[in-house]
Amino acid sequence: MEIQQNQDIWHRATWYRALSLQERAHLREEMPPQWEPDQQALKKAQRWQEQPPFQTDTYFERRLATVSLSYDAFLALLSEDPAQLQARLMALPPWLIELREIWALRHEEISFPLPESAKADSGSPGAFLPALRPFLMRAWQRLERGVSALVDEYGAVPFDPQAIVAQLFARLPVQLLMRFLRTAVLELNVARVQGRLQGATPEERFQRFIDYLARQDGLFVLLEEYAVLARILVETLERWIFCMLELMKRLCLDWEEIQATFFPDQDPGLLVEIQTGKGDTHRGGRSVAILGWQHGQRLVYKPRSLSIDVHFQELLRWCNERGCEPAFRPLVLLNRGDYGWIEFIEAQDCTSEEAIERFYRRQGGYLALLYALQAADFHAENVIASGEHPFLVDLEALLQPRIALSAGIEHDFPEFQVIAQSVLRIGLLPQRIWSGDEYEGIDVSGLGGKSGQLSPSRVPILQQIGTDQAHIKRERILMNLGQHRPTLNGKDVDTLSYCESIVAGFTAVYHILMREKEVLGQKLTAFAEDEIRCVLRPTRIYGLLLEDSFHPNVLRDGLDRDRLFDRLWIGCEHQPHMERLISAEHADLWAGDIPMFTTRVASYDLISSRGERIEAFFCETGLERSLKQVAQFSEEDLMRQLWVIRAAFTSMTLGTENVSRLSLPAQETEVSSADLLQAARSIGERLQRLVLRHETGAGWLGVVPVNERSWHLLPAGTDLYNGLSGIVLFLAYLGKVANAADCTELAREALKSIRYQLAIQRKYGILDGIGAFSGLGSYVYLFTHLGALWQDKTLYEEARSWLPSIAEKLEQDSAFDVIGGAAGCIAALLSLYQATSTDEVLMVARRCGDHLLASAQEMSQGIGWRTPLSEQPLTGFAHGNAGIALSLLRLFVACGEERYLEAARKAVAYERSLFSEAEQNWPDLRDLPGRSREQQSFMVAWCHGASGIALSRLGMLSCMDDAMLRAEIGAALKTTLIRGFGLNHSLCHGDFGNLEALLLASQRFQKPEYEQMVHRLTAALLVSIQEQGIVTGVPQGVETPGLMLGLAGVGYALLRLAAPQEMPSVLLLDPPRGFV
Repeated sequence: MEIQQNQDIWHRATWYRALSLQERAHLREEMPPQWEPDQQALKKAQRWQEQPPFQTDTYFERRLATVSLSYDAFLALLSEDPAQLQARLMALPPWLIELREIWALRHEEISFPLPESAKADSGSPGAFLPALRPFLMRAWQRLERGVSALVDEYGAVPFDPQAIVAQLFARLPVQLLMRFLRTAVLELNVARVQGRLQGATPEERFQRFIDYLARQDGLFVLLEEYAVLARILVETLERWIFCMLELMKRLCLDWEEIQATFFPDQDPGLLVEIQTGKGDTHRGGRSVAILGWQHGQRLVYKPRSLSIDVHFQELLRWCNERGCEPAFRPLVLLNRGDYGWIEFIEAQDCTSEEAIERFYRRQGGYLALLYALQAADFHAENVIASGEHPFLVDLEALLQPRIALSAGIEHDFPEFQVIAQSVLRIGLLPQRIWSGDEYEGIDVSGLGGKSGQLSPSRVPILQQIGTDQAHIKRERILMNLGQHRPTLNGKDVDTLSYCESIVAGFTAVYHILMREKEVLGQKLTAFAEDEIRCVLRPTRIYGLLLEDSFHPNVLRDGLDRDRLFDRLWIGCEHQPHMERLISAEHADLWAGDIPMFTTRVASYDLISSRGERIEAFFCETGLERSLKQVAQFSEEDLMRQLWVIRAAFTSMTLGTENVSRLSLPAQETEVSSADLLQAARSIGERLQRLVLRHETGAGWLGVVPVNERSWHLLPAGTDLYNGLSGIVLFLAYLGKVANAADCTELAREALKSIRYQLAIQRKYGILDGIGAFSGLGSYVYLFTHLGALWQDKTLYEEARSWLPSIAEKLEQDSAFDVIGGAAGCIAALLSLYQATSTDEVLMVARRCGDHLLASAQEMSQGIGWRTPLSEQPLTGFAHGNAGIALSLLRLFVACGEERYLEAARKAVAYERSLFSEAEQNWPDLRDLPGRSREQQSFMVAWCHGASGIALSRLGMLSCMDDAMLRAEIGAALKTTLIRGFGLNHSLCHGDFGNLEALLLASQRFQKPEYEQMVHRLTAALLVSIQEQGIVTGVPQGVETPGLMLGLAGVGYALLRLAAPQEMPSVLLLDPPRGFV
């Protein structure tokens, strides 16, 4: 049926469902005295309040207060039908008037070109474009008129009017499709399911649907049902036309200055290319554009003030004058107040290693400058590599102010403040973000990010285009991160190889800034009135919300879109200051923009994209922060920042790739217990220097593995493996064995931090796991040992206090292993049981044993445990059967129940069945990045492979001594000797962890050859520490404080070698001895 233009179709009430909550609230009248909400309104309100944090009444009241509504008034609005809304509005809204004009063109023949990306062929999303033809005709018509008016106003213009209309028009079809596509696909599928599509093939039926939308009145019917979509399409078109004509008007206005500034003594010819939409849109659809002229010249247009850019280029020149080498190359730009023009920087190749080295030295220099300027958000898209020169092309996030935090991670954990104030915050350094159990994360940093990484979110992808089976599926896509990394003769270079070049550049510029503190402070005041952007929420969150707001489920009624945008309230319980932003964020998202906030460098107020002022939002201005930062420049701060730089580069490595190797001396040297104690004492002193003291105790920063995949720079947590528990254990033993009171005192300070952090973790419900190295077992083990060392029975009570939590979390355990699961928990509990002989402790340990037995999988030989690390049960001590079997055997010894002994035997049998005669080792079966299941990998370490399995079997000899067990020990020790040294110094997968197996064998078997080997390797490792420093178990051997990978573990190993009878084996999770 043909809907005639003269019918009163534009006065139908259904259009008014497109109004937002803010607009409806503004139009509201007094409620009738006897008014009662209907059931549908109550259901809508309930659904809204089910979103966090609205389950708490006060938060929903505060949300309603942003639109000046009481709860009853809100229910009244929900009860309104569209006709009542229409009656209150009285006049047609502007977007509906424009839609009427668009619809009037549907039978007109206005021709316009389409860009390749939007061609309406059946194999691309452009196949849906014919349905939007009236919108495209209206845009072309209005753009032509607008450009013609510019020609009339300015006369000689630097472009051909007709050609430039086509250039400007190119991006609009894609923008409209992004908003329209999901609804069109849904309606296509509804029509198919209902049998309303004619045609013999899926392709014919698809074309019938497009014909229905394009040539009949299908589009009108669709837009009337999805009134919010109708409004979005019209307002997108309106904003786009305004922004395109504004850009061209500014070009005409500034043309003479542009020529003089960028093209002196040149004739660029006519403008022949405009790439719009470069980056996110802000402030009414405005975005960066790149303009290209006939003779090759190019220019970048930025719709914001460039005053900050002007002052930064001046700072670069000042640095050059102060001896910065290699020198920075400032950019040429033209600031026009609320917009400006910048020279186009083209990505170019390097032709020599020396040029690459200079590039990275300059990046190090930029890093020092940005650190002084309290910068943020310098990710890959904001850097361009042009030969040996890196260029920072978006400077709006310099001189960031500070918010006073009353809650959240930085408030609760002081060490996070140190990271947040370090060079890491800038965004240039490699940093893997958004990693999780199913996703290894992504690095989008200005130095480390590489194209070809998978996107953090699954994005909607249109599949089976051109058929009536077309549908949208969410998939991760490969990311193109830009042109920020240098290339050498067309090939990518390994940024890791240039870490020390970055360090050198950073150090050189840091010294210039430190030397010139007073002058630099004066230079910084020039920035005081510059406008900067405040990045208060990740842009990704806005992008995902905006994308979801084009889903048909929220395009029928504006209130549904508002409810979606109210996800911005999530987290306000912990970040109450974010509440003040949400109204402005709503407005920007409704306009199709990424929300944007700005301030002045010397201001405490925040400004929304619409100019609304949020007073006293900041507790410290960007200028104050930067001046304070520069005043604190010192050699001590420099050393800490250099550590952060080196530590950040570990995130570029997955798994244990690029873990540094040792060079062990060949000659034999004598080493005494006193030498070993002194080396351990030196590590204690190093931890004293690295400590971060605060009112809640003491802590450290470290490099931490996450999900067996990636490495992160984080504060030391509370666990035994990487965290404070392991560091405290070492310091406490060092204090006792070496009579070092300062180390005992530091251990007590760090213990205070552990208690504080655990209280916070309980508060947020984030206590995780029950294992001995990562989980609740860590605290049982630590407090048990401290109770023995310090002769303090209250610490035993503290260890026992974790029993209810362990019992509660036991059924959730899917790790099962020594690190994070029940096997480790058993070992920790048995340590406590041996110290206290408390039946309750043994009872919980037995429950852990029963959990292991109930979770075991029968294998072709023996039993195993499937974990999140692998579908196949693992071998080895840390995550596999070796560690689990030993814990079950110890449980048998403690309680005498044969079922644990039998399970231990079966666990050994499974592991034994996987022994490789060729490798004389057991395979590492973990599912790791870059490793297929067909590939067998073999490690020689405590965690996986021969060394840890040797330890496990040695621990079993007292109960399961037989020829096969001894043969396995012999094979494991031989493999450890051949391939287990010259790795790194760590306990987990390094030489000191492997040496523990030999030490235990020498104690158990009393063989001179083992004892001699222990002495020889101990001496060699001590010499390697003296010559190379400690090479940790993290990539590049970067210093980290923890037990299993870092300094504390090396120190503990040295203590154990110095006093093996007094020091328990932490790798076997032995109970305390010698001090009880």
